[in-house]
Amino acid sequence: MAGTSVDSKSRKKIIIIGAGSIGRRHATNLVSLGSDVSVFDVNQTLLKTICYENNWDPIYDLDLALEQNRFDAAIICTPNHLHITYAQKAVDVGLHIFVEKPLSHTMVGVENLIAAQKQKGLIGMAGFNLRFEPGLQYIKQRLDPARVAFAHVEFGSYLPGWRPGTDYKKGYSANKSMGGGIILDDVHEIDYTCWLFGYPQSVHSTFGTYGGFDIEVEDVVDMHLHYPDKNVTIHSDYLQRRYTRNCKICFRDGYSTEWVFGDHVTEYTETGENIFTYRDRFTANDMYFEEMHYFLSCIEDGTLPESTLENAAKILKIALTAKGDS
Repeated sequence: MAGTSVDSKSRKKIIIIGAGSIGRRHATNLVSLGSDVSVFDVNQTLLKTICYENNWDPIYDLDLALEQNRFDAAIICTPNHLHITYAQKAVDVGLHIFVEKPLSHTMVGVENLIAAQKQKGLIGMAGFNLRFEPGLQYIKQRLDPARVAFAHVEFGSYLPGWRPGTDYKKGYSANKSMGGGIILDDVHEIDYTCWLFGYPQSVHSTFGTYGGFDIEVEDVVDMHLHYPDKNVTIHSDYLQRRYTRNCKICFRDGYSTEWVFGDHVTEYTETGENIFTYRDRFTANDMYFEEMHYFLSCIEDGTLPESTLENAAKILKIALTAKGDS
């Protein structure tokens, strides 16, 4: 996607904390949006290599760089068990923050971070990129939650294929101490469900480790989100080799809406089928680009983002309840 011209007065200085795949994606998009990007990672060999390849500014001493007050905002892209630590460091020196999902792996430190961010008048946004997916945006604009009778949400993707060239057993997804497991890893589905229908009154789940991956975390979960007026279920797994991401919403009158990620929305109505197709003009990076553009706009305008840290905390609480860790 083409970059957006930005005048020098509004040009933002951003530090990316965590140089994994999502950190590199955000850095690339921020440069396209006219931001000055610096990157920090504890793996200094990786840091040096990717910064040289992309002409980014490497930060080898994060505390010193933060003390020097060189940035406007921080993008937190570490494994989720480190999110709160680095986000708090950024807020303490007055930086706006964008924190990748999930907000953390426990609720420890979450309230303090949000209180500090709000007390300092800083923008705090959580990374739920599916809110920028065209099909879900189409549904959001047209949906009346009061008409919904039931909805089924599904995500499935083969964990060993997520990051080619790396050992999936050593990544955070496969390790409990790093906040792994499909429930926390796939809070995207919980977030957009709540975005569409509101927060549930309660959540119940069944989950376990059923694949042949030899990992210490759950790889399949089925959640029931309880609402007084509708039935909503979410299925997520690390097992399906054929990438699966979709939802079906059925209304009280029997008609329905079906969404397939990155492809189309079909509305079944009393007048027939209405199909919104966007596959030929969609790339996955579009969501992330628009997400960063939105974050920068919130900073520039001083407006509260839709995906606040408070929302991320509620989504985390639902996930931890489903996981039995609340």
